[in-house]
Amino acid sequence: MAKRRLTSTVALLRVGAPSSVLHAPAAPTGGTPEKLKLVAWGAGDTLPQECLRVVYDSGTAEACATRLAQFIGGKGFAAEATARMRANDEQTLNDILAEAKHYAALGLGVALVMRFTYGGQRGDLYVEPADCLRREKDGGGRYIINYGRAEGKNAAADNRVYLPYNPLASEEEIAQQVLAAVQSEGGYWGHLLFSFEARPGRTQYPVPGYYAGKEDLETDAALAKFDRKQAKNGFFPDAWWTLIGKKFDDYPDPDFVPGPGQTLDDAPMIESPDLKAAKATIKALKGSETEASVGVSVAETKEEVPVLQFIDKGPNSKGLTDMRGRITGFVCRHMGVPPVLIGVAEPGLLGNNQQIVNSIKLFNLTVEPARATITSPLAYFYPEVTDWTVKPLNPVEYIDPVVAEKMTDDEIRSFGGLPKLSALEDTQAQKTLKALNVMSPLLATKAVSEMTSAEIRALINLEGSKAEALAAEASTTPRPKS
Repeated sequence: MAKRRLTSTVALLRVGAPSSVLHAPAAPTGGTPEKLKLVAWGAGDTLPQECLRVVYDSGTAEACATRLAQFIGGKGFAAEATARMRANDEQTLNDILAEAKHYAALGLGVALVMRFTYGGQRGDLYVEPADCLRREKDGGGRYIINYGRAEGKNAAADNRVYLPYNPLASEEEIAQQVLAAVQSEGGYWGHLLFSFEARPGRTQYPVPGYYAGKEDLETDAALAKFDRKQAKNGFFPDAWWTLIGKKFDDYPDPDFVPGPGQTLDDAPMIESPDLKAAKATIKALKGSETEASVGVSVAETKEEVPVLQFIDKGPNSKGLTDMRGRITGFVCRHMGVPPVLIGVAEPGLLGNNQQIVNSIKLFNLTVEPARATITSPLAYFYPEVTDWTVKPLNPVEYIDPVVAEKMTDDEIRSFGGLPKLSALEDTQAQKTLKALNVMSPLLATKAVSEMTSAEIRALINLEGSKAEALAAEASTTPRPKS
């Protein structure tokens, strides 16, 4: 990386910069009045908003995104000096990592903004919402942030123009860019570095891998809505009572006197006393404690009795239940998160240690590149920092305890990247006991009579090896959080 050339205060004064070159310009008070042409992000320029919709609508996808973000951020930066370094007046670099990890987990890239001083020196660092970012089509590679995009709005007056950050630029070059931006219509919002893993055909913006399987995410959301509909509308009366006879019909109020513009047809209907008595009977039969429900209908003749038919949704519900299990697995695969990490005991995974090892290795292949979209731009802004290591989380701690109960110790250790427990070799006392067990009683008694008291105590485990106890403690299998 090229070393920045220091800018003198005198040189800055010659170009019109304030004498206080150690301060950043004040943030503009509004958007830019410029008419800007932007590079569309997906069809209709709404791909990031569509990604957020499908993820947040799917309970499985959101759980995966949350778990992935947790592992990207880990326990913060390992080096305390890095973790506690000031990013702005309210945040440290650890706070920046905690905020940016959610954008990285959703595959939308990470937008970091540095507000340089008039002297081209580092100022405050912020995270901007990547879903509200767009590139300028014709220009110097500038970026536009419009917070209204998060609400489906896109008023040009709300656009904020950010300069692209070049890590190889000197302080003097950055100072000149800052001054030019201050004197422009849009003002100086900062230098932005948009970090994502560029791929063929996706060099302007990232497209998350799960977007190709968005139909599965939408299916997961639809299945949840179906279950809710079944729970909300799937309850029917416990019994149905049909009353036959005209005496149960409502009748017009005999005391009704038509008013101006009214006729006897406008008379209100009065509930039949016989129907009222029948309802009272039903209430008495039910009792005061039961929650049973009884439907009541009235017909003049048996031929007029309504026919109530129920549709058996059992087979359909069974098929949808099976589908939900498959869809959950599909969504987890699209999101790059092992199902067991979100509390799903995936068939075929448990009981297969190698498959567990492979799943956590694949998960790390998802976590590491996503984390790099945060640490790499931070390394450009803070070249003096050499340790960007993030303290990792232990995957075992995030296994649902219910799922963990179905796993063997070897499976749990494999998931945590630990080797299998090696079978302990028999001690000399255990070997002696095995030999005694196969002897005849006479020979066993003779052998024991010739043993020392220390050997006999060892046989009944009254004296253990301290080294063996320490080895057993060191090989403890980790358990998930309760």
